[in-house]
Amino acid sequence: MKKIFITCLLLAGTVLVSYAQKDYDELVRQFSIQPAAEHIRVGSFAMKLAELFVDQDVERFIKGVNSVSILSLECCDSNVKEAFRQQAGRLSEKGLELIAEVSDESDQLRILAEVHQDKIHRFVVINVGEEPCLIQINGRIDLSCMDELVSQNTKDI
Repeated sequence: MKKIFITCLLLAGTVLVSYAQKDYDELVRQFSIQPAAEHIRVGSFAMKLAELFVDQDVERFIKGVNSVSILSLECCDSNVKEAFRQQAGRLSEKGLELIAEVSDESDQLRILAEVHQDKIHRFVVINVGEEPCLIQINGRIDLSCMDELVSQNTKDI
């Protein structure tokens, strides 16, 4: 009985995580077809190719990345931006942990991550400010590698 309960619990968690993934992917699909929207997706082949041209310390990070998707709506009209803000505000964060939330005069930024066993499986940065954008990084990135990369790039801040 205990095994059945644990199996059902794991299955429910998997369904919730995949549902959250679909929400963000659907948002990208919906808004990437808007006029003046810019969407770039770098797949696993291009990421493996990029490993050949980076320093060793960055290579450890890139090895864990399967794909990167960037949606920018900064050149879109205000109606598209407002629709994005509203839909982004309603997105489910199930399966994701809120890492940081930053607001200033022109930007409202949320950073979310799906973390399993000291690895980041999905990293989402969403800006609903004046220049809305959504960035997704999928893969299996070691938390220690991410901490190291962040500390190297924020020394002078």
